[in-house]
Amino acid sequence: MIIINIIINIIIIIIIIIIIIIIIIIIIIISITISIIISIIISIIISIIIISVIIIIIIIIIIIIIIIIIIIIIIIISIIIISIIIISIIVIIIIFINIINIAVFL
Repeated sequence: MIIINIIINIIIIIIIIIIIIIIIIIIIIISITISIIISIIISIIISIIIISVIIIIIIIIIIIIIIIIIIIIIIIISIIIISIIIISIIVIIIIFINIINIAVFL
């Protein structure tokens, strides 16, 4: 009877140890999967933030380039208009000088 009791106790202890080991393995697996899921979520969030920042920077660069092109076009048009005005004034002055010279000679 004592031997049977000892064997039963040993079997119970082995079963308890196996259950504890299984519980520990399950906890480890759950924690690893949770950490993997959390890391994936964090990496997705970080990548979305990085992509949005890059898109914003590209949009800002495009806007700056468009503004610079508009300013250059305005400057070129202004230079052309000022040149036309100056040339017109010079031509008018030359015409008046010629008219005055013709009037003086006559």
